[in-house]
Amino acid sequence: MREIASVEELASSIGTELYAYWERKRGARRMPARADIDPADLKRILPNIILAKIERDGRVRFTLVGTRCVAHAAMDYTNHYLDELDFSCDHDTDWHEVYRTLHRERRPIFGIVKTFLKDTRTCELAEVLLPLSDDGETITHCIGIEDARLGLHDVEDLMPARLALKQIA
Repeated sequence: MREIASVEELASSIGTELYAYWERKRGARRMPARADIDPADLKRILPNIILAKIERDGRVRFTLVGTRCVAHAAMDYTNHYLDELDFSCDHDTDWHEVYRTLHRERRPIFGIVKTFLKDTRTCELAEVLLPLSDDGETITHCIGIEDARLGLHDVEDLMPARLALKQIA
């Protein structure tokens, strides 16, 4: 992931919308709580939303994956852990490190991810990851958005293994 300094630099209207919502819910706090987030408030962008629970040991479990994200991934990875998924077609992105940074630094992360298509072309995904905390300090959840500028045929061209479950030997 190529990290970007601000959400405005991503040029993603839905990324900007989610960040503005997060800021409103945060108020004077460092970050909002998971309980502050109401999916009904996000109805327009919900298909692009990813919600993850960050466990005490830092392990990430995806608890909500929007329908647009499911289409991009060619699978629904709701209730799967990050370490069960294969993100190898996301060029130069170590998702484990991205979530470790979010957990450690307790700040929003904005970035561009290049992902490979079946024919070796790449497309860019704008990513916004926003920390949530039930106690105001410890990251307990992350709400994010994936904004892919893909045409209908490009979605079909995404590598089918983009987020395939890892084979457990």
